[in-house]
Amino acid sequence: MKITVRDYCSSDYIELISLLNKVYGSKTDQKTLEEKYLTSERRIHVAVTEDNDLVGCIFTEIQEDYIRPSRIIYVTYVVVNEDYRQCGIGRKMFEYVEDMCCKKHCSAIEFTSADFRIGAHIFYDKLGYTKKKTTHFIKEI
Repeated sequence: MKITVRDYCSSDYIELISLLNKVYGSKTDQKTLEEKYLTSERRIHVAVTEDNDLVGCIFTEIQEDYIRPSRIIYVTYVVVNEDYRQCGIGRKMFEYVEDMCCKKHCSAIEFTSADFRIGAHIFYDKLGYTKKKTTHFIKEI
């Protein structure tokens, strides 16, 4: 199966929101999604089959670190359609972001992942990502 990773376009919305709804329960409308996630520093990238079926997505944001002068790409969401897992789609999406990281002169790619996602952690390790010894704190208000 041939998979291509490319930037999101408006015609992808229906398939993208369907995928995001299955995983995150997202019902974000198209206008909000595109206004909030399509900026000069925030992008949505999609994985599509040769039949142009959307089978995965990865959301990225370029962040500046002014204390330790550097730029990083922060991955906010990664999703692969359950029917297409173990087909190399996640790898292709991360390779796409790694290439973008070099082109945009960023020094690293960072993301978080829930403790219970052991399979995903094994996958990230295989891609060469290392687990940082940090703890994520949140306070719901």
